[in-house]
Amino acid sequence: MARLKQVGIDVDVNRMVEQHRRSFSESMNDILRRILPLIPVSAPPAPLKDGTPTAAPGTRTRGQWTIEIEGRRIAAGNLKAAYRTLLLALSERSPDFLPRFAEEKGRSRRFVARTPGGLYGASPHLAKDHAELLVDGWYFDTNLSTAQVSTRARVAARLCGLRYGADVRILENLREI
Repeated sequence: MARLKQVGIDVDVNRMVEQHRRSFSESMNDILRRILPLIPVSAPPAPLKDGTPTAAPGTRTRGQWTIEIEGRRIAAGNLKAAYRTLLLALSERSPDFLPRFAEEKGRSRRFVARTPGGLYGASPHLAKDHAELLVDGWYFDTNLSTAQVSTRARVAARLCGLRYGADVRILENLREI
């Protein structure tokens, strides 16, 4: 069993962690492990030759990600976490956002759907590896490029009556995508 250490967090950090809660049975540690690009407890990878720590296996990271919604900034560990955080924040802001966003789609994929297979139209087999639960009853596609996330974020902002670039932004290393 992993050793635990008690830490103090401020109200803003607590609020950010709670925004990522999927169920009441999840502990703060469970939430933080899910949203942060952590190194697994059982098999920590060695740092790079220059001493730079590596990310957890299977976690794709390219930089520091931030969501900005009406001046409020929320940190994210990677692009997928940033996109998920944006969708959750917009869903909280506008209760009818997810049903409206579900009507939108790219060339062949829905942006969100009630079932994993519903995301992928003619290729429902992709759901096994690329559909993730967003909130109860809603799934989102995680197999997206930065450009695809940027396009979807613009549509999402518009559906909530917000302007991408002014009211809503996804930032990588504090540069807008």
